[in-house]
Amino acid sequence: MARVDIVRVDTPEGAAVRGGDPVMVSVTIDPSDTGWFDDKKYLVVGFVYVDTLAITPNLAVYKNYINIDNATKIDFKVYAKVDASAGEYYVQIKNTHFKEIVISDSGDGTITVS
Repeated sequence: MARVDIVRVDTPEGAAVRGGDPVMVSVTIDPSDTGWFDDKKYLVVGFVYVDTLAITPNLAVYKNYINIDNATKIDFKVYAKVDASAGEYYVQIKNTHFKEIVISDSGDGTITVS
């Protein structure tokens, strides 16, 4: 089990992901988890389809770009590939340095694909 806790998944633009158009997503972890986002080279972002709880390759981080906003928040753009199903998605973040994976849940917010 990861030692970190996602506390918020947000789409500041308020938009749903549609097709290949990227949408900004912010992920915030608990302030007590400072240090988990220290180096983006260790972060791998994935997505989990809420209806099946399956990891999906049909959403992706746009241009593999992740921005560390501060010690507890990252931003990235996500886009839907052709086969992406409409619905809600959780964010999965793997930190390869700490060898930990954390997944958001319904209380944190989701990414909507339409």
